[in-house]
Amino acid sequence: MTNPNSNLPEAKVEADSVSQTTQKRSQSKENKEITMEKRAWTARGIPMAIDRHVIAALADKNKIAARIFVTGEVHENYVGEVAYKLLAGINDTLYKNGASQEPLFVETMDGTVRMIRFDPAFVWRSFHPDILVGLVIDETKRLGVKMDPFDMDHFDFYESMIAALKEEKGEFIFPIVQKGGDIDAYYNAMYLSCLLLFGKSDFMDIPVARHFADLSAETQLKYAKYRKLNVVQQKELIKLRKQYAHIQALTNPEIDFIVSLYEGLGEN
Repeated sequence: MTNPNSNLPEAKVEADSVSQTTQKRSQSKENKEITMEKRAWTARGIPMAIDRHVIAALADKNKIAARIFVTGEVHENYVGEVAYKLLAGINDTLYKNGASQEPLFVETMDGTVRMIRFDPAFVWRSFHPDILVGLVIDETKRLGVKMDPFDMDHFDFYESMIAALKEEKGEFIFPIVQKGGDIDAYYNAMYLSCLLLFGKSDFMDIPVARHFADLSAETQLKYAKYRKLNVVQQKELIKLRKQYAHIQALTNPEIDFIVSLYEGLGEN
């Protein structure tokens, strides 16, 4: 008579193999869901499963350091020295077991801490919505913009911010530069114009989160004054939008149009 338990070891091995395969498929599905969603302006890299636990723990423990979770990058002046050092050194404490081969946070030469894997579609779902609302309100206050966290049109802070600006001030607006403005003033104005008029970030290859983490960009946005394009400029803009909207990056004709808005002397 055959021993009914004789095949148990083989069955166990097979069961373990099926379990491991299921886990791998589950992880693959999670990563696929992350990447299939529309890429936000602030998105960079592909989040890892362990990142969710780190993000949730930090958001729960330190609301100041958690400000980085709105856009993926914060300046030391915004979060303060204590929170800044916490973020800069968090890899040594939360990733010390080797679960991640790459750190989540990196300190930059610009006085900021940046998340090298950031996607708001992933990060914002990693902690309680009430925390996110508070963080978004803090960011709107920093930049001096009017935006209701409950009326955000996009799964990205800056895309929603630009939509709110256009709703408040109009479709064909661009920031002016005061007479005597320096090169930073012109650059900041042109960067914002690219967002407002073409809905494209990364002007001069600078990611949007890095740009607005800069103190000069923060100040420019906070006190910006706007002008409406004239009829000729509006027609040219509409033409360019039709021609190049399908191209994600800024094209030379689009950049030339933005530069043309600032030729000559600054505004009095």
